[in-house]
Amino acid sequence: MVDHLFFYVNGKEILERNVEPEWNLLWYLRNKLRLTGSKLGCGEGGCGACTVLISRCIDRNSDEIEHR
Repeated sequence: MVDHLFFYVNGKEILERNVEPEWNLLWYLRNKLRLTGSKLGCGEGGCGACTVLISRCIDRNSDEIEHR
């Protein structure tokens, strides 16, 4: 069982230990990291208010990224 998450948000490295399983990404971004750009709209994902752009690094030497 994994007891931590490791990811980047806006170029900042995040290591979160003992993550609560009921947390969702929107709650984490807004309440834990105080990033309030994404909003809770319909609560079902239909309106797009909670949309978060996810990217991955293609080339670590040039910091080239690909958005998904």
